[in-house]
Amino acid sequence: MKRFGKLLSIVLAAATLISTLAACAGPGTAASSEAASTPASAADGAKKELTIGVSLLTREHVFYNNIETALNSKAKELGVKLVVQDANQDASKQLSQVQDFITQKVDAIILCPTNSAGSKSMVELAEKANIPVLTMDIESDGNTVCHVATDNKKGGELAAEYLANNVLKDKKGNAAVITYSEVEACIQREKGFTEWLQKNAPDIKVIDIQNYSGDQAKAADAMQNMLQKHDNLDVVFCVGDPAAMGALSAIKSANKQVKIIGFDGNPEGVAEIKKPDSLWVADVAQDPEKIGATTIQAAVDTINGKTVEKLIAIPPYIIDQSNAK
Repeated sequence: MKRFGKLLSIVLAAATLISTLAACAGPGTAASSEAASTPASAADGAKKELTIGVSLLTREHVFYNNIETALNSKAKELGVKLVVQDANQDASKQLSQVQDFITQKVDAIILCPTNSAGSKSMVELAEKANIPVLTMDIESDGNTVCHVATDNKKGGELAAEYLANNVLKDKKGNAAVITYSEVEACIQREKGFTEWLQKNAPDIKVIDIQNYSGDQAKAADAMQNMLQKHDNLDVVFCVGDPAAMGALSAIKSANKQVKIIGFDGNPEGVAEIKKPDSLWVADVAQDPEKIGATTIQAAVDTINGKTVEKLIAIPPYIIDQSNAK
């Protein structure tokens, strides 16, 4: 009986101790472990919103308006926040925008450099902040993660081929180029055009090349100058539709019949091509929607640690009266 009483006392004492420990458990024991695990699992399930800074060359060109629309559409689809700025073709302004993106600690930067040869410092600033930089449409001399653009040299080749096969069909005559020498993409268009003619139609001579620096009024002045210098000019290749619009106004003012091949595929260019007996005979069309969407996807992939191609080239195509819409 004594032994039974002693055993009972031990059992009761143990029960009391367990009860006391449970009551004193507080926030540091099993009860709180369950509570602590809830925020962790919620955090694991939540996705961090990505923020991407974009500095456009300009908002004055329809091409960039179309790119911006595509950027916003793809960003919405992917759940990405965009901070889009207009550099307005001003390198100092673009540098300031990049610095602001770095201060905001964006996850990536998409850059359309105002000057291909002057953007390396911006890329390096972002690199120091561990922010990847991608370029779009215009290449940088900096070491960017990825460049997405029209295959510009191929576009120049398409323009030259169209000229030889559809405008100067006997493959003889004189051509000129209105270029944009500050921008690598446009240099590639010029190069594709001139090199294709040298190789495939050497009797079509490029007798003048002038720079318009992205300014339509300067393109009109350049075209006027060419017309005064060359009475025998047959066609002008313009590396952008703003240049072609400026050239068209000068040609009409001079009452000349110089044909125009543009580059962009902007609505105003297509409208001119559709007109009967138009001097603007063709345009090398880009795909701004695909350029914008592809760049955003490449930026998101980069942020998420995926490997992207260093160069993603978007094929251009010819628009003339046969397919202008």
